[in-house]
Amino acid sequence: MSSEPSPVRERALRAAVQNLQLTGGELVGSGLEFQVWRMRHQQWGEVALRLPAQAVESNPNDPLVDTAELLRHEALVYTALGGRGIPLPRLYDLRHYEVDVLVSEYVATDGSAWSSEELGRIVAGLHEAPVPVGIAPERSQDVFRGTIAERVSRRHSVLRDLAPELEPLPGVDMLAAAVPEFGAGSLLHMDVRAANVLSTGGRVSAVIDWSNSMVGDPALELARIEANAMFPENGIDHPEFLQGYRSVRPLPERSDACRSLYRLDAAVMLSIVFTCEAPDAERGRLMLDQVRDLAKAWQQ
Repeated sequence: MSSEPSPVRERALRAAVQNLQLTGGELVGSGLEFQVWRMRHQQWGEVALRLPAQAVESNPNDPLVDTAELLRHEALVYTALGGRGIPLPRLYDLRHYEVDVLVSEYVATDGSAWSSEELGRIVAGLHEAPVPVGIAPERSQDVFRGTIAERVSRRHSVLRDLAPELEPLPGVDMLAAAVPEFGAGSLLHMDVRAANVLSTGGRVSAVIDWSNSMVGDPALELARIEANAMFPENGIDHPEFLQGYRSVRPLPERSDACRSLYRLDAAVMLSIVFTCEAPDAERGRLMLDQVRDLAKAWQQ
C-alpha cells in the first residue's frame, strides 16, 4: 500500500526535489499505488509529484502492476487530451529514478460540490474525443474483449476463494462473446468518482488519476459509474449524470448479456475492495450479493 513507508519512494522523492530544485513539501494524496506531493518549482509554480512505493505493486484486484507504465500512460493522456475540453492538469515532466515520478500542475480545489450533470458532459466529451496515439497495446481496443473477460474471471476467482458459495462463471471465451462490436472505441477513464474530480467554485477543474483508463466500449464506463454512484462519498447523482451525458451523445444500447458482464466487472472489483483492500462488512456483503445475482444470470 502506498501509505506505508518506502525507502525506494523516499529516495526518488529526494532525487526529484534536488534535480528540479523544488521547495516545500506536503503530502496531499495517497492510494493503493501512489502518493501525491504538493511542492513548488521556480518556473512552473505549484506542482504535484505522483510517485509509487515500488516499481511493481500488487493488490487483490490487480497483481503485478508496472507503476512506470501507469505513469507513462497518465503522461500520454495529459498531453494528448490537453485543449480538447477535458479538464486536466498540465504535464511538466516524467522523471526516471528507481521508481518514476510524474510532475504535473497542482490543481487547487476548494472542495465545493460539482454538478453531476457537468460531469456527465465531461465524460461524454471524453468518449467523443479522438483516442490518443501511442496507447499501450494492453490498453487498446484490439484486446478489450479479452481484457474484460479475463479480469472478470480472475477477480471472480479471487472472490470464490473468500466466498466459496459463489457459483462459478462460464469460461473466458463465453464471457468475451458477450462484448459486441461497437465501432471505434473511446478512451475510458474507468475511475470516475469524487476522489478523482477536483473542483473550484462548484465547477470541475480537473479529472485526475487515469491509471485504470483504457480504450474500449463507453458502455463499460457507464456501468462502472452507475456502480460508483451507489456510494454517497463518490458524489454522483446518477440521473443527473445521465442527463448531462445525453446532452452530448446518446447512451449506448447493449444486449442484456453485455450489460450483465459490464455490471459484473464493476461488482467483482468493488467486492474485492470492500472485502480485502478497504474492508467494510456491510458494503462487502452488498457487493457480494450483487456478484451472486449477476453470476446466476450466466448459469441460466
